[in-house]
Amino acid sequence: MALSPVHGEPALLAEEEKALIVADLHIGIEHEMFLAGAKIPGRTPELQARLLKLLGKTKARTLVIAGDLKHNIPRSSFLEEREIPRLMEALFEIAEEIHLVPGNHDGGISEFLPKDVKLHSNKGFVLGDYGVWHGHCWPSDEVMASRTVLMGHVHPQAAFVDGVETRAAERCWVRGKWNFREAHRKYTVLGEGFLMMPAFNSLCGGSHVNDLGQRKIGTVLRHNLADIERAEMVLLDGTNLGKVGDNLVKIGHRFQRK
Repeated sequence: MALSPVHGEPALLAEEEKALIVADLHIGIEHEMFLAGAKIPGRTPELQARLLKLLGKTKARTLVIAGDLKHNIPRSSFLEEREIPRLMEALFEIAEEIHLVPGNHDGGISEFLPKDVKLHSNKGFVLGDYGVWHGHCWPSDEVMASRTVLMGHVHPQAAFVDGVETRAAERCWVRGKWNFREAHRKYTVLGEGFLMMPAFNSLCGGSHVNDLGQRKIGTVLRHNLADIERAEMVLLDGTNLGKVGDNLVKIGHRFQRK
């Protein structure tokens, strides 16, 4: 089954399944920013327009959200409870199916998620040759046995530091293989590897995967199942930056708790 990134967007197209796959929409993140003193205009209409455009452009009939559809935890904000049902209704005008693998921010979402949305286990589900899972917990055996595991949660970004210590970061895809020795301690059957998906919502921030001081996020990274240093970083415009281990930087100072 062919799987390809949509140029310039943090979205994948599974062609044979006619499925568009995204992760980390974080609907309602503006509410958290408002409480912290930042007045950010609502982003849901923009996210909705982008998703509708992508569904139309790719002619996908299925939309898969790999976790963190909403943002606020442990409770949901009024924005999420109001806007998510409206968003799903609008997306169903084009999409015939919508799947959600719940992420760590999606607690309680079943209470206001439209019943037509297929809500899976947080351990993920299999779509053709691919396992789809958020990334915050252990995936199922079936997901890990899939050809490639698609995961969100990390919000991967490539960090850049120039000669005068100017810092920048851009969202990227991270494509790699498993550390089979470590992974086989947890799973008997493994596929070829993984693909980390950048956050669809640009307000989310991200994890600088090539920063030496960046803490590891998610189960497979914390437990060294993913061979991250030999994984490739690819920007949304298709620029291949090469292996993570060949682009290591050190950003700022981090202190460890004793």
